[in-house]
Amino acid sequence: MQRRYRLHWTLLACFFTLPVCNSGVLAQPSIPSDDKPIQIQGRLARSGLITRNPSQIPEDLSGLVMLRDRLGVVAALDSSSISSLNRFARSIESPIDGDEPPPLYLQFSHGTDRNTLGIYPQTETVILQTLDAPTQAWTIRREAFDRLGISIDPTHVSTPDWFESAANAQETTIPPPHVQSDLILDKRTVRSRIKNNFPALTREVGNETFHVRLPKGFDPLTPSGVLVCISPSPSGRIHEAYQLACDQLGLIAIGVDNNGNKREITDRLQNHLDSIETLAMHARIDRDRIYLTGMSGGGRCSGILQLAFPERFAGAVPIVGLDTYHNAPTGKGNQYWPKSLGKPSSRWMKLLQTRRIRSITGTADFNEPEMLIRTELLNRDGVDAQIDVIEGMAHSYPSQKQFRDALLWVDEPRREQIAEARDDARNVLQETKGKDTGIPAIRRRLIEIMKSVPYTPESWEAASRLGYPQPDN
Repeated sequence: MQRRYRLHWTLLACFFTLPVCNSGVLAQPSIPSDDKPIQIQGRLARSGLITRNPSQIPEDLSGLVMLRDRLGVVAALDSSSISSLNRFARSIESPIDGDEPPPLYLQFSHGTDRNTLGIYPQTETVILQTLDAPTQAWTIRREAFDRLGISIDPTHVSTPDWFESAANAQETTIPPPHVQSDLILDKRTVRSRIKNNFPALTREVGNETFHVRLPKGFDPLTPSGVLVCISPSPSGRIHEAYQLACDQLGLIAIGVDNNGNKREITDRLQNHLDSIETLAMHARIDRDRIYLTGMSGGGRCSGILQLAFPERFAGAVPIVGLDTYHNAPTGKGNQYWPKSLGKPSSRWMKLLQTRRIRSITGTADFNEPEMLIRTELLNRDGVDAQIDVIEGMAHSYPSQKQFRDALLWVDEPRREQIAEARDDARNVLQETKGKDTGIPAIRRRLIEIMKSVPYTPESWEAASRLGYPQPDN
């Protein structure tokens, strides 16, 4: 028997950031100087693309992930990544022979101004070099690219052979390099978003083991949702309780080894953020469909991440453990269960109220009273939270069906959003059928389809009309 309860910054950002060392003292400034490569007339580039040829990519298509391989785009760089690479760049006096064409190119821009550099990957470094005389060249360690998740492999495609073969095994681990998330739980971020005195971050990118389970019928060409599984134990393997839900909803499940309750909370949470970005190097993921779950201490971690970073996660299913930003009264005098994070600011609170949280506990679980109170307090704040209390269940995992039912409810808004977007796309395709795609308004509408429902039959029909038909494989 199951009971369900619904408990009703003054420096302007001048295209740079100031890196801070662990002591809190400013390290070398990242203001672009004359010998930094990725800048235009002394101004840091705002965006960039690593491409297989120097031909300019149409600006309105450069952000379409589904066309990257067709356009020869290997990777995209944002202003933060460009700033980081500029910091590591060092001028060299011996450029590559200009007669040797580069295997890759770095196209970057600032406003309407554009520039292109040649990229020459070496064993341990990467050389960036101007294409016109006088030749200038810079070297950057490969590691700087790897940690930012930027591919400098001329043969890179968006679904590497490794991941396609991994689908046959269904469960596997992700090989290095591992990628650092752009969301770093440094002191500033912890203070502003989590609002608790968490220990300093010490984890080393690349020293973790990420376990992945692919859903049945996994299609590497179609974006998949992600289920981030936070374990209370040292094993990061995907628990069987999650399998039915992941198979039915087409979710890739990912966990981290040696990341249980004994791991410092900051490293523990950061590892899961890093695991998502590492997965995104190998698989096409739907970033609007990333969910959290975990059992016991893992459930508490899932609550912290969901409440602190609602822009990253679409919902959560905490199991026999839930932390919130409330000092939750126990009902015994002035005693309370202490909060683990501070209340989100109004900006993030508004976004949080569009997410769903459905916790699972049992009548024999010692955390049931606390989870009931915390769910009620979330509802009072306008958060769409439910809790399933399973008769006789103790401090353990639910059945596959019980977890599936909870996650189905959490995922429902995204499924409905996708269905509605595909209906809209079909209407646009019908309305624009036979019309000149050179008309800016028609072109914009077709591009919008590729943005809203990428890799679907509707998006490939839109792409085909613009001259980019769906590849055979």
